Amino acid sequence: MVQAKNNHTNKKSKPRRQQDTVKKQGMQADMSELCAQLDALGLKIIQVTADGNCFFRALADQLEGNENDHQKYREMVVNYIFKNREDFEPFIEDDVPFDKYCQSMEKDGSWAGHMELQAASLVTKRNICIHRLKSPRWYICNFSGDHQANMIHLCYHDGEHYCSVRSKEDSCEGPAKPIMITADAHISAKEHNKKVAIDKSSKGSSSRSTFNSGSVKLVMAGTGIEDIDKVEQVLREVDGDVDAAIEFLIAEKELDLDHNACSSADNSKGEDLLQGNDLSNLDLVSIPELIRSFC
Repeated sequence: MVQAKNNHTNKKSKPRRQQDTVKKQGMQADMSELCAQLDALGLKIIQVTADGNCFFRALADQLEGNENDHQKYREMVVNYIFKNREDFEPFIEDDVPFDKYCQSMEKDGSWAGHMELQAASLVTKRNICIHRLKSPRWYICNFSGDHQANMIHLCYHDGEHYCSVRSKEDSCEGPAKPIMITADAHISAKEHNKKVAIDKSSKGSSSRSTFNSGSVKLVMAGTGIEDIDKVEQVLREVDGDVDAAIEFLIAEKELDLDHNACSSADNSKGEDLLQGNDLSNLDLVSIPELIRSFC
């Protein structure tokens, strides 16, 4: 008797090349959507080489129009962090010694994190706007006044790559032309910083032992959240991990936006269904149908 083949044991896994192709196609589709999203704002993406230096390449394009000057900006950022040790050392993760961290970040191809973004803003004296697919723009605001118009615009996509963002009319010769997004014109570092102030007398309290005022400032600058109590609560929950707090608050903000959009759509749908109808004329069969239409 011939034994039937076991489909489970003989099932071949999807070839690696095919998996890579599917991933690449997904990334290309996301990039097309992001391009369309920016196009609606009169902006365009300037691609830079994906070699681990993309953040510094995008920064170099914004400030000089030449991504090949990335090493210059890496050195500027790392030197700023090194010279301001007391401000940045508390945020280094995994118990890595400060000097070792700086040496590692100086190396070509080392990925930039939230700390490098904050340092880049401070050393260039520019606020930074990061555009993301189907997500709120993420601002790092440290300056007000004329600095608002000279903001650095980048985009972050596929969870790993930064590019430069310019206006569609920008010839891309030299530094990026100023971009002003009308919807975000109200953003003011001055107002932002007013709410960053923390009662110094409470620094020694046990409830804040895992972070300091600098952590709060970094999280507020990285998320745009101005509720100090909320930021402190999240920092306590993640044991003072600034990156984890930023990621949590941004994700929460996106969920709130999605929920509000759905609620608005549902309310609009309900108004359309009820408008002009006399509910007293509905029979028992149509009422459940109406209720289901709201779900």
